[in-house]
Amino acid sequence: ASPPSRLYASLPLLLAALLGVERAHSLVCFTCQDKQSNWGCLKPTICSDTDSYCVTVSASAGLKNVVNLGYSLYKFCSPICGSTSLNLGLASMDTSCCQSFLCNISAAGRGHRASGPVMGPGLLLRLPAGLVGG
Repeated sequence: ASPPSRLYASLPLLLAALLGVERAHSLVCFTCQDKQSNWGCLKPTICSDTDSYCVTVSASAGLKNVVNLGYSLYKFCSPICGSTSLNLGLASMDTSCCQSFLCNISAAGRGHRASGPVMGPGLLLRLPAGLVGG
């Protein structure tokens, strides 16, 4: 075969390497830390091979529509699903997880739900220290 035809034959391999096809089975999630809106949480990230879930955590504090003490949004990859909602009156936290390509685009809690005890250890390992009182 002539050199140009060899080049054309190897083009798919080159494209596969450039586009990362070897990681085609890796999950891709949106990620962010301590953002005040979903607009700051639209960064796609290729998760590690051990991660199976995209997790979204939203935390807020205040008195309904009277006093707003703050809102924080976190998105990350995780090896476990730890979805739950927690409402302590003045403060609330909602977590959700999903398992498909960029599935955690929304700031709202959607996806699998799990009990609080399942969430505890895994979520606390992944959350920034400021959110969990550290």
